[in-house]
Amino acid sequence: MREFQKIENLEFIEHSANKNVKIGYVFTHKNDSVEFTSAIVKIPKGESIPEHTHDVYDIICPVSGKGRIWVENAGECELKKGVFVKVPPHTKHRIFDVQEDLEIYDIFSGFLL
Repeated sequence: MREFQKIENLEFIEHSANKNVKIGYVFTHKNDSVEFTSAIVKIPKGESIPEHTHDVYDIICPVSGKGRIWVENAGECELKKGVFVKVPPHTKHRIFDVQEDLEIYDIFSGFLL
């Protein structure tokens, strides 16, 4: 079990929805005996993550960059540092219009990995 994690030690892999988007898992149920999964998601300028859903809550916390998110039944919102987005389970959402390389700290409230 890891108690500390550094971003430079993360292994970034291709996001399942867009191979140009990279995801590095910070803490997971599988590896760290926690009740959530968290990751850093890197979305380059001009890229997007298409509409999708999760079986758990998704908390999206941009740490740098700029883009937009659409969440079913809530509408659109600018994604930038200081904005927090809660996406309920089974709710469609997508990230688009990435104007600056976007880095997101993403937290899932379930045992995904």
